[in-house]
Amino acid sequence: MSEQQTSLDLDVGFNLAPPVVPELRDEIATAWGLPLGQRVEICFRGNQRAAVTGILEVISAPEYPWDAHQPLKLRISGLIFSSREIERWTIVV
Repeated sequence: MSEQQTSLDLDVGFNLAPPVVPELRDEIATAWGLPLGQRVEICFRGNQRAAVTGILEVISAPEYPWDAHQPLKLRISGLIFSSREIERWTIVV
């Protein structure tokens, strides 16, 4: 590479940063009783959606002080939903 060229490293894969840092995510997971950051199968209330499997992520941190009765905005594989829509979850290994 000549001294006038700049490498942009475009061949490096793009990684989307997690919406919430792991330490905060773990505290939220404990407060809400959800397996955030883990691979899970989520079954939803009612018959509108089938179950979905993937890494459970919280989209944004809730307001502090935390109230576990407030819904969380969650995501699995691009599907966005509320914690209130979850009927049950199972950790998938």
